[in-house]
Amino acid sequence: MKADFKFLVWSFFCLCLFSSCENQNDNSFDSANMEVNEAKVDKLYDANSNLKREFGKALVKSLKESRVLRDLIKNESLKMFDNDYEVLYQIIKNERLENNISVRESLLKNLGSESLLEQIERNNPTLTILVPVLPENSFSAELWDTQSQIPKVAIRLNTSNDVPIINQDGTEEIIEARYIPSFPVIVLKDSERIIPSSNSTNKNSKTNIIGYISGVSYKFLDDCFDGSKRLKNETARTVNSTLLDSKLITSYNIYTALNVDGWQRDYIYYNITPGIPRGSIKYDFQETIKSFSLQGNAVAAYNKIADQTGDPKSLGFLANPIGGWSAGNFEFKVRIIVNGKNGIGNEIIKYFNATPSDLFDFTYVRGTNWVTKMYYFVSINGIKQMNLNIPIFNWDLDQYAASIKIDIEEIDLTETTILTDSRNVEYASNFGVDISGGIGEYVKIGLKYGTSQKVNKNSTVQRTFTQGNDLLGDVIVNFGDNVIIGASGGNYTTREYNSGLYSITVEPTRVQ
Repeated sequence: MKADFKFLVWSFFCLCLFSSCENQNDNSFDSANMEVNEAKVDKLYDANSNLKREFGKALVKSLKESRVLRDLIKNESLKMFDNDYEVLYQIIKNERLENNISVRESLLKNLGSESLLEQIERNNPTLTILVPVLPENSFSAELWDTQSQIPKVAIRLNTSNDVPIINQDGTEEIIEARYIPSFPVIVLKDSERIIPSSNSTNKNSKTNIIGYISGVSYKFLDDCFDGSKRLKNETARTVNSTLLDSKLITSYNIYTALNVDGWQRDYIYYNITPGIPRGSIKYDFQETIKSFSLQGNAVAAYNKIADQTGDPKSLGFLANPIGGWSAGNFEFKVRIIVNGKNGIGNEIIKYFNATPSDLFDFTYVRGTNWVTKMYYFVSINGIKQMNLNIPIFNWDLDQYAASIKIDIEEIDLTETTILTDSRNVEYASNFGVDISGGIGEYVKIGLKYGTSQKVNKNSTVQRTFTQGNDLLGDVIVNFGDNVIIGASGGNYTTREYNSGLYSITVEPTRVQ
């Protein structure tokens, strides 16, 4: 019995010793992990994003302290003032919370430095809070229960697609680019849709003023981002005889369907037919971009517009979650080069925004990691065509070249560089005064280029280029291109222009 008792005591002693060592090892492991994690987090930040980091740490505390702040951010994001669930900090900073303190005063209390807050505001004039739409209804502005859900704060970086997260206790972690969180989180980022008009490049912007704060006027980059005009920008396009303008169908029937030599736009803009070879410009139509779709392999197309820090690694799933949960929707800039006969061209700039579901057919696949439940993607199923309605200009051949160049880029930044674009273009010269009817009228004479020779000129135009954006290439649209290229029953096929990375349709659309 004594021997058995001694054995039991010895066994218990060894077990306790082993458990103690194991706990020591676990603690050492946790401590080592925390140090490694902190080093990884620190490495992600640069000087400017470190300012957002400090702001984020203060915001986490303010969110925990104030339900009114949580309600404010939720309700403001639901207004979708820029067509996304975003809130411009400069607009809400003076709103009052509990105890009649402002949002800014709450942040200052938790930040602890007036000079630091002033530096953050100065360096990040378009600092924005995004409430992301996360998969499978796990979190969104509409679903946010502000009574019970206190979100963490993520920082959108320009240096990495990995996203640092500030937890409610002040600790930090990294969500790798391939993951999307399934817990309440909001994102600090710079807006790609808002411009401070104190910037000399943006002073002449004709878009609506959002607010005038501390001597700075905040405007939309383009009207398409103005949430107050959201209903005006909605469009639906189906190329069917009941929805396609009858004049486009008539122009197709006059020339292409019967294989008659001529240009469809001659009839659309000048009412010129083989039997009536003279006509003056009609301003009833404008060239309009009617559709957009990415091209090629769906995953490659996604990575082209979503990856901002280099080529993605081949991991068997997307290097970035669809839509970049921490960035909001995609924004695209359309640049149209229209050369005038005086040798100087115009650069027409348009914008449009797209949700991930506008561009891609994709599915969510649920996964987990050792920290918490996440979501990641194993595939994008395909590419979708997006309907647009972006008017460009009335194509008067007497004033403009017979071809235009269109290029598109996905916006990551808003700082621009001015470059000079020079190309050799053709101009029609078959214009003159027609006095056959007794009244002199300036008209286009003859089909296509008429009997006169076309004129070739080298024309230049200043164009803006935004460093850091994803350039998707350009296409050339000619006045003589057929708008409708085929028909089957009551459906018509319109011409597409393909850059290799995207495809668009450009059609004259009735405006009056």
